[in-house]
Amino acid sequence: MASHRSIFRVFSRCPLWSLVLGVLAGVLLADQWGLTWWLPLASAACLISLAVRKTTPVLMLTGLALAYGLHGWTIENQQKWLTALDPTYHSLHLKIEGVVVDAGPRGMGPYLIKVTETPPELQLPNRVRVQLSNDVPFSQRPDPPLQYGDVIQVAGKLTPVPKLRNPYGFDSRTWLHRQGTNLIMHPSQAPELLGVSWPRVPVRTMSRWNTVLREKMTAGLAADSQEAQLIRAVVLGERPPKPSAMLEDFRNSGTLHVFAVSGLHVGMVGTIIGLVLWFLRVPRWALITFTILGMAMYAGVTGLRPPSVRAVLMATVFLSGFLIQRRPTLINSLAASAVVVLLWDGHQLFTPGFQLSYGVLLALAMLAGIWARVLRPMGEIDPFMPHLLLSPWQERILNGRKWLKNSLSISLAAWMGSAPLMWLHFGIVTPIAVIAGIPLMLMVFFILALAMLGLAAGVLWQPAAVTINHANAAIAKATYSTARVFAELPGSHWLRPTDTESGNRIIVFDIPQGGGASIIDLGGGILLDCGRQDHLYRHVLPTLNALRVSPDSLIISHAEAGHSGGMSHCLSNFHPKQALIPRTDLRSPSYREFLTQAEAEHCRLVIPRLGQKFQIEPGAYLETLHAPAELDGYGLADDTGLVLRLHWHGWRILFTGDAGYTTERRMLDSGMDLSADVIVMGRNSGDFTGSYEFYQAVSPQAIVTTNYHFPSQERVTQSWLKTVEKLNITVFDQQQSGAVTMTLDIGSLTLKPMLPESQPLTLRR
Repeated sequence: MASHRSIFRVFSRCPLWSLVLGVLAGVLLADQWGLTWWLPLASAACLISLAVRKTTPVLMLTGLALAYGLHGWTIENQQKWLTALDPTYHSLHLKIEGVVVDAGPRGMGPYLIKVTETPPELQLPNRVRVQLSNDVPFSQRPDPPLQYGDVIQVAGKLTPVPKLRNPYGFDSRTWLHRQGTNLIMHPSQAPELLGVSWPRVPVRTMSRWNTVLREKMTAGLAADSQEAQLIRAVVLGERPPKPSAMLEDFRNSGTLHVFAVSGLHVGMVGTIIGLVLWFLRVPRWALITFTILGMAMYAGVTGLRPPSVRAVLMATVFLSGFLIQRRPTLINSLAASAVVVLLWDGHQLFTPGFQLSYGVLLALAMLAGIWARVLRPMGEIDPFMPHLLLSPWQERILNGRKWLKNSLSISLAAWMGSAPLMWLHFGIVTPIAVIAGIPLMLMVFFILALAMLGLAAGVLWQPAAVTINHANAAIAKATYSTARVFAELPGSHWLRPTDTESGNRIIVFDIPQGGGASIIDLGGGILLDCGRQDHLYRHVLPTLNALRVSPDSLIISHAEAGHSGGMSHCLSNFHPKQALIPRTDLRSPSYREFLTQAEAEHCRLVIPRLGQKFQIEPGAYLETLHAPAELDGYGLADDTGLVLRLHWHGWRILFTGDAGYTTERRMLDSGMDLSADVIVMGRNSGDFTGSYEFYQAVSPQAIVTTNYHFPSQERVTQSWLKTVEKLNITVFDQQQSGAVTMTLDIGSLTLKPMLPESQPLTLRR
């Protein structure tokens, strides 16, 4: 009975709880069924409300009907655009007008556009979002780059957002769906700028300030130094340009959220502004008003990201209570802001950011008091000891214990709210965050405060700002060092076990634009090519990180950027022991950079000879079938590449790179045994690839091949398909299959494509 009264007392302090539950239910129903059942459900809700006439059910049903209708309308509009695509080619050519609502993480795209005008004959709803593709020639990209609020007209081909094509990669389809779009526009020419949307001018102006502030808060520091990166991350939410040890250390210490502008940052900025105004003795109404305005401007400068907007809304609701002489409660402010956010954009309910924001704050509202009572003895002295007898030193110690007790109470409550969600979404739980969060959040507060002080000082005297920036860099360095210490403690973090057995696999990645990369997860791990630098970070590294594979060997098949452009970054990421290279005199700039970097990293370079074998583990070794070091002259990059055959417990996998007819002819003329069960191949950009005689000599059962539309030699042609079909070879065209994973079992080799359009294949002895 007491427990029921306690629950009732909690809900009595939050009269909006029933409205929140109704809104949550409405969003979930709409996301599942769209507007299909909205009319009968809204009618039933209206009748029940008239019959019951009690506040709680009326609020719940009202929230249900409103959220169902608003989010259902959004889902229906997105679906109408998808169904407008040509059913055969899954595309639509049209011209649209729209306003830029997101300029991309670095202001250079990909751009997100809210459509304002479409061809009338299509009868498509407006206000749907479309992403403007960055994967187009430079002549078709906007110059200068578009900005938030630009009104543009663009013509091109509309296609669905592609599915995830590599294991454990970033699922842009799901993410963009939650941003309100399922479509990508591929421009046929550069977008035409029509003007600026005047309601978006204030935010557009603040987003321009971002560039100025970015430079001034790190003036006097090396732009790419860890200290400058951390300051920009804390103040502006700017993630470092590539994965690094710093990111991993903050992640493993449970404090990675400092790299994204969130409610924590907005709250700290509000606290700093409030303290300054309090020191200046301004009236309460002015203090609250200017604090809210300051937080709103900070959210605008950092790009109006959903977490910061939610935090400003929540703070506005909470602080407004003081203006109307009411004592606000956190749980009521949470409920009010959640209702507004979800009615405005129901997609946010399904994002990790929303769940973490409200999960942590709800845990704080409900559990911080409980933990404070549990830890009460930490902040107390013997009840028989009069406070008057405490010395000044003992008084300071007691105050420190009280501060620690309150900090631990908040940290424990916040961790209990975030830990289940972190495990669910990111596969990590960090018990050390309970302790690490206390000093690190204090340091982050000082980084923010000094950055704001430096900006203010720079207006009066720039040398003073540079001095403050150097002091801030010292705090940033100490912050990173502290995070690293906590991350390295035993038991600091637990990772969710991977759902696949460690090792014993080969993954042939689907790299855009005809590039290539494969991970041979045998022995210490071998990375065979990696694509361009951006492809490495976008398509290859997420898989390797998820599988916790850190290859100790690299192989460059040939000196071409689409295959080896990012290899110098592999040296700094993996610190491999050795690398197999075709030869040392090839002229590709990225290849020359790799050779220089390999020497600096003390990575042993090995140039294979024809027939040379490299042992990987018992039962597995690589054999060289084409050695460019033995060729005279330079030749095309595709024709001066390594061709390697992997012998894997009786199975043979042939990696030909982008070898064309010239290389195939050389191997046939060598008289070597070329037989293999599977060929992994690219396509030669200047020569025919895949002759009938070569496939007869290899006699494969399956081929995994790239397929890119430009240049024409890199396409999979109908004549080539007829050739392999005549030889009864199964083809995995990566345009249809995505990445292909090979796994070994007793007496069988299985090839499993990433996309469902292709069927798995099991080869048996």
